[in-house]
Amino acid sequence: MHTKEIYEQVRIILSPFLGVPLPKIELTNKLLHNLFTEEEAFIVAVGIQKALIPVTERRISKRTKIPKKEIREILRKMSYKGKLTKIGPFYIILPYLPGFFEVYFTSNRDAPERMKKAGEAHYELIKSGFHVKHSSSGYPFYRVIPAIEPILKTIELNTTLSVKHRILPYEILEKYLAKYKIFAIQTCSCRNAAKLSGNPCKRTDENFCVSAGLLADRIIKGGVGRQVTLSELMEIMKRAEKEGLVHETINTKSSSVFVCNCCSCCCGFLKSVKELKNRGAIATSNFQPIIDASICQACKKCMKICPMEAISYQEEEDKIVISLEECIGCGLCASNCPQNAVILLKIRNIAPVSNLVGLALIRRWFKDFLRLTLSFFQRLPNI
Repeated sequence: MHTKEIYEQVRIILSPFLGVPLPKIELTNKLLHNLFTEEEAFIVAVGIQKALIPVTERRISKRTKIPKKEIREILRKMSYKGKLTKIGPFYIILPYLPGFFEVYFTSNRDAPERMKKAGEAHYELIKSGFHVKHSSSGYPFYRVIPAIEPILKTIELNTTLSVKHRILPYEILEKYLAKYKIFAIQTCSCRNAAKLSGNPCKRTDENFCVSAGLLADRIIKGGVGRQVTLSELMEIMKRAEKEGLVHETINTKSSSVFVCNCCSCCCGFLKSVKELKNRGAIATSNFQPIIDASICQACKKCMKICPMEAISYQEEEDKIVISLEECIGCGLCASNCPQNAVILLKIRNIAPVSNLVGLALIRRWFKDFLRLTLSFFQRLPNI
């Protein structure tokens, strides 16, 4: 297999049907050549072969014909740098987006020059809008969770409203995360990639990405993030709101093991909604900001904090106006208004997608995982 064919195979592997496909263009070629050395690319193309399918070290050695002792060290380094995920005796490569990109740029352990060039290529790809293709399920990957304080006020205001307008657990950040026992804060992959590309975040230079449960445990043990309590986490989330960051997570009803705090200058999904008018990239919240004109002093704080630039000032009428077509219901305007002149009103009951979305992938993955596990333990005495 020639080098060109190897990298093309890696591109295909990183573009499975539930991921965002990497386009067959020169920018992708630049990205892949900096993410993987020729040796690493060969191991992915020949040894791993498919995204999300677990493969043992022994199987990779057999496929690549690289001795086990040598392949063990290569795989260890690739896992350490975030290029492969190790689970027990198995190695897995994730789709590029979402998956590989986040782990690689969060781990931040590859050679600095490689990471810089990969960050540049990724940033240019995001600008080109390659990621605006929706998932094969037809649903957005991510959804917005509204700001903390405005939602608490909304609950208080809505206590007498009908049941159909009740605030649900997946709409309240603290309740959403409270089911877990362990939490971690780690580097934001999007902001890190943007910084490496020479385009640092315009909102913050602090790390606000959050993981919970098993993912948090893995991140802490891997030395990629630091552990925090739920109380500390909520204070960090409130600080993220003051920095103008939007809470986002995966678009399912069950609690996710991560919450991103996103800006529209670095986050690929928010950026595509704002700059490419890609409304399908994320699911907006069920809430709409309402301005109390009798309190509002037109200080324009909400205009500055709005990540979508959906708020404007009408000088003739001396009032602030919100463009609901651009609004994503994040509540940052309400959270940051000095006069508390903005409140959130629940206007719809659109639930996140069913947890069954992607079930076909999970079943296939689990079937292969069981088959490989059984095969592994059957061969165990001979290893």
